[in-house]
Amino acid sequence: MASIAAVSASAQENVYFQIGAKAKGPAKIALGLPFFVAKKADRKEESLAAHDLWDVVRSDLLLSRYFDLPQGGPAYDGKNMRAIEGPWAKAGASYLLAGSAYEDAAGVALEALLVATANGDRILGKTIHGPKTSLRQIAHRLSDEVVLALTGKPGIAQSRVAFSNDSTGHREIYIADYDGAGLTRLTHDRSLDLLPRFSPDGRFLVYTSYKNKNPDLYRMDLRTGRVSLLSGLQGLNVAGGFSPHGSRLLMTVSSGSTPGIWLLSLKSGKIERLTHPEGADSSPTFSPDGSQAAFVSDRAGNPEIYLLDLLTRRSTKLTSLNWCDSPSWAPTGEWIAFAGREASEDPIDIFLTDITGRQLSRITRGEGSNEDPRWSADGRFIVFSGNRSGRYEIYVMDGDGSAPHRLVSLPGSSITPDWSR
Repeated sequence: MASIAAVSASAQENVYFQIGAKAKGPAKIALGLPFFVAKKADRKEESLAAHDLWDVVRSDLLLSRYFDLPQGGPAYDGKNMRAIEGPWAKAGASYLLAGSAYEDAAGVALEALLVATANGDRILGKTIHGPKTSLRQIAHRLSDEVVLALTGKPGIAQSRVAFSNDSTGHREIYIADYDGAGLTRLTHDRSLDLLPRFSPDGRFLVYTSYKNKNPDLYRMDLRTGRVSLLSGLQGLNVAGGFSPHGSRLLMTVSSGSTPGIWLLSLKSGKIERLTHPEGADSSPTFSPDGSQAAFVSDRAGNPEIYLLDLLTRRSTKLTSLNWCDSPSWAPTGEWIAFAGREASEDPIDIFLTDITGRQLSRITRGEGSNEDPRWSADGRFIVFSGNRSGRYEIYVMDGDGSAPHRLVSLPGSSITPDWSR
């Protein structure tokens, strides 16, 4: 199976994992966004911070796809919001977000106010503090607050993407902000590291590494950088996905036999096998409520997507294609994304199926192979790897397959991304 071959040192490029789906949303919210200002206009550092904060917030709001940002309204002076609400309403803004930056004991603070232009009602008032080195994080926090206040849904600006890249001559794990900024190399194992998976709280990252000559599973604390061995059974130890509350981890384990689906308790360390097929089972992913898992099996001949009821341990075949791999369950629950092809001569594309298997759609087409997708936490976007540029790179697209764009610019081949919550 492709996912098994992917963690073989002799087949480093054949790794497949997938995602996606989004219904057409409501009309965008018209939000006025005058430049943020410095509390003290003569403070150059405060003025520069205000500009940088505004720039990141603007980018976040546009990337969210929730907002239009009309122009033509007056500037904010840092004091009098009432004076500019009417003019911004005439410019087409239903809401107005203004901000001012200043230095404080923590480093930098951003004071922001969100109001309805029709009546001046205060929707959100927020002051966010942080060190001078965390301007992007301060801006991302504000962006998520605005998204939540105006849509009732959590934003994803504070989320991150991890993936494997071989630009050093070895496969290492990298991490970046959801918009591609802040790219950082996490591992220096000079080996084959791949298939990262975030814990639900975003603190830990698990991944498979061959650094000790066996595909072992490791856990990294992203706060401290500490790495510990999580599973070192002989043979494959590959993370599938965390349970919704992060207490359990689905895995692909071979341990001297045919690969199967196993469940690891992160508290007790107990590991149990969930499937005992005649073929190979791999790539498990939890349903959002934790009651089921989607996985890949070749028990019927071709690798197909199956559902496993975790209480009864009964499996149900979901797809009937030529080849499938790496299902990923949407956080909203209605869709499962996976990599697949309808015929052996087809390129690998990203498909969506509902949980009955009756609705199937292909959301990438005609742009090389598109693989490795994972959902954003709000279920509206997909990160994936694709070779549309001639080599595998990390891309983000809307959940219906539209508006794809490259996430980061990095030499070499980038595969197996995961998106934090």
